[in-house]
Amino acid sequence: MERSETLSVAIQAPFDHAWALLTDATKLHLWTVDFAVAPPEPRGDTFRVQTPRGELDLFIRADQATGVIDFHFGRDGKFRCSPSRLVRTEEGVLYIFTQFEPPGAAPGLFETLVDNVRKELEILKSLLEQK
Repeated sequence: MERSETLSVAIQAPFDHAWALLTDATKLHLWTVDFAVAPPEPRGDTFRVQTPRGELDLFIRADQATGVIDFHFGRDGKFRCSPSRLVRTEEGVLYIFTQFEPPGAAPGLFETLVDNVRKELEILKSLLEQK
């Protein structure tokens, strides 16, 4: 059975500022860990992402009214989804991200991916709270 873990971070930043960073695929390299090693390149409706394990295609489906930000990534037209959501709070925003265990993952990979998400959320917090 596929495992998942949902993590979140409270960020003291305006919603629009956080939204702009999170939904801009060309900025992924600024906050992802072990994913985008360079700015993703636009390729029509998708982006080409250079990762430590090779190239991936990526597109983002986002709805500002609901705060939904879904990252779709894959190769050869086969995509998986990492769902997330940005929620307004009194102090700023709450960013929520769900990590799923990849099919056929090697032992320990899921735990590493979850740890990477923890690091990414701290990077986002730091980037967005800079004055």
